[in-house]
Amino acid sequence: MNPDRLPGLLLAALLLIVISFVGLQTDADSDLWGNVRFGQDILAARSIPEKDPYSFTSDRRWVNHEWLAEVLFAVAYDSAGSAGLIGLRWALVAGMYLVVWRSLRRAGVFRPLAVGLLLVTSAGTYAQLVMVRPQLFSVFFFALLLALMNGVARGRTRLVFWVPALFAVWANLHGGWIVGAGILGLWSACSAAAGSITWRTAAAGIVLALLGSLATPYGLELWRLLWDTVGIGRADIAEWDPLVRWPAQFVGWGLTVSLLVVVWRRHARAATLWLLPALAMGLLAFRVVRLEGFFTLATVILLAPWFAGLGPQRLPLSRPPTCAELAAVGSLCLVGVVGVEFAVLRNAGCIAIEGPGRVFRSAPEAEAITFLRDNPIQGRLLTYFDYGHMAIWHLAPKLRVSYDGRRETVYSEAVQKAHLRFYAGTPDAGYAAALKADYIWLPLRLPVVGELKRVGWVEIFRGPRSVVFAQEEGPYAQPAPWTGPRCFPGP
Repeated sequence: MNPDRLPGLLLAALLLIVISFVGLQTDADSDLWGNVRFGQDILAARSIPEKDPYSFTSDRRWVNHEWLAEVLFAVAYDSAGSAGLIGLRWALVAGMYLVVWRSLRRAGVFRPLAVGLLLVTSAGTYAQLVMVRPQLFSVFFFALLLALMNGVARGRTRLVFWVPALFAVWANLHGGWIVGAGILGLWSACSAAAGSITWRTAAAGIVLALLGSLATPYGLELWRLLWDTVGIGRADIAEWDPLVRWPAQFVGWGLTVSLLVVVWRRHARAATLWLLPALAMGLLAFRVVRLEGFFTLATVILLAPWFAGLGPQRLPLSRPPTCAELAAVGSLCLVGVVGVEFAVLRNAGCIAIEGPGRVFRSAPEAEAITFLRDNPIQGRLLTYFDYGHMAIWHLAPKLRVSYDGRRETVYSEAVQKAHLRFYAGTPDAGYAAALKADYIWLPLRLPVVGELKRVGWVEIFRGPRSVVFAQEEGPYAQPAPWTGPRCFPGP
């Protein structure tokens, strides 16, 4: 082997290990059960339902803005089980990395720096990529959009005609297309002001994006839904919290901010207009943590031309390595790559509900699910929204839920607020009687649990994380302790 190639091989090994680590474990999002089930329903009926069959409190037309993602999830799961879903996730993650790499290299970024920027991308997007969820499509399509925007800035203005097709597909996959439309609008204005594109091209891109987003089964109704629901503050969803409540994600956000500082220090006023879109995403990501991945992608891809020429074209060795050094470094790289790949393969068929040493707040214990599933329990189940999709998967049609993770797509604002007040125990537990609920399944940590016992609800199951109430005692069989792995679909 040519010793001069050793630094490049070390970088490649490091990159492979880091990217493999991103796929080391695939976690289950609390909505995954519903995402797969709803996709299966669409495939079975060959149509998108407008009326929800799973809830007894749904009171509005079902605007399923993720229907295409759910169909793809269902196809993957029906074809290969959980391994199919993991494979789909890997395809989207690998596609995102490929788009970022090609964008950097086409911009003239030297390979060592491009590898470093790809590592920053891994840190910034990890939280958005670890779960099987429709948001995976938004991360991939956002990267595609940014790469397309760079191509237009390089003079390939005809690429703007791909914008409506991109948004037409994206709008049927996930609501994250609205973030793409926002960044496209801001970038177009800044690019036109800087003179890299004409105002006509800028306007055309924005108009074509909006027209493309209308190509859904809902048209303008989807716009109305997003207008009513997308905002900065959503206290009932943890991922809409500010970054300060997620200290671990400061790493990716801080690394991305450092890239903005580097560009500003080197190019100052010349880069001001180009920094604005990424800076705006950074401020939004600080306020809403789920936008961190979009912030990192916007910074790395949109500012790729400003990284061109930085750093060495290759990493030279200070001296030729000895045979012993080559053997040691090669062995360490091999052990690292093989070890990570072995761990990836070991988890290939498991979408984890619980991981080693940690418990997800949104996941109830397996015993609660087996208790509800195996006992003669049927009717109306007043449930916590994070439990709703699991209940739909395991317990429908014998039990219908009162609330689940679809929130505003099937429930009016009045129903949503009533549930949140009920969980908080204010003003009392009378909401359960008003709904004529037969059973109640809630996390133990909710304030209303004590109030329910006070007003006469009978506790028929209690686990370490959740409790099930009924209106009266009964001959319910208690489940045996769960000893198996917690993988989707569970229990």
